[in-house]
Amino acid sequence: MALSDTWRAFDMVGPRTTEVAGRWCVSLCMEDYQTMRHRSSIRYLMAVLALLLVAGACSSGDTGAGSAVGRTERESVTVEPDFSLPPFVVNVALTDTGPEPDIIFLPAGRQIRLVLRNHGTTEHHFLIRGLVPSQLRWRVQPEVDTYDLDSLSPDELTDLGIDIEGVTDEAEMDHVLHHLAPTFVQTKPESPAGIKPVGLDVHGYVSLNTHDVLTFFALQTGEYVSEDVLYPEFTGRVIVFAPSDEG
Repeated sequence: MALSDTWRAFDMVGPRTTEVAGRWCVSLCMEDYQTMRHRSSIRYLMAVLALLLVAGACSSGDTGAGSAVGRTERESVTVEPDFSLPPFVVNVALTDTGPEPDIIFLPAGRQIRLVLRNHGTTEHHFLIRGLVPSQLRWRVQPEVDTYDLDSLSPDELTDLGIDIEGVTDEAEMDHVLHHLAPTFVQTKPESPAGIKPVGLDVHGYVSLNTHDVLTFFALQTGEYVSEDVLYPEFTGRVIVFAPSDEG
């Protein structure tokens, strides 16, 4: 029954009945007011709770984004290179299912010698995203045969690590040439697949049955992601730790 109909019904009865009905109507209106007020309070509390949940989700999302670019929750530290220590050698096998191991640890400030070997059936790359290397070099193995020896001076032979004194036969010469002193250069040619490391990231590649050697200093601690440029789904973790974190 509508409220106007209710009041018309009150006018049709006596004064006593009208007084009682009026009290009932006031009571009913107060009850409706309390109910509406209670519902408004519930809606207000639900709105506040929703805002808190959204704020928490945004905070959680920020943390995830930070991890994606290779930063850990710990404060990143920048260190100076230490030239007094021997290189820290890290071996990584690149396979058709990803790098092995899929997580490596590098001491910050120490020269790293990263050795990449192809254990797969195709060309593979190893690139560390976000890690800016210092003094990045790629190893180049000299290619010298016995016909080149006659054109090289004694100093050039020494620079290549060739000592032909006492070499009496071809087998001994082949052994000497196999152990030529490698050189390290600042550029690397593009791979057979047409991908060229640019020197801004730690980036090496290996063709079938080959290996690659890189040297560099990692001066910024943190956690980074490695990936195969040809197969982005093949990823790994690279953790650069401060020397004080050892042990």
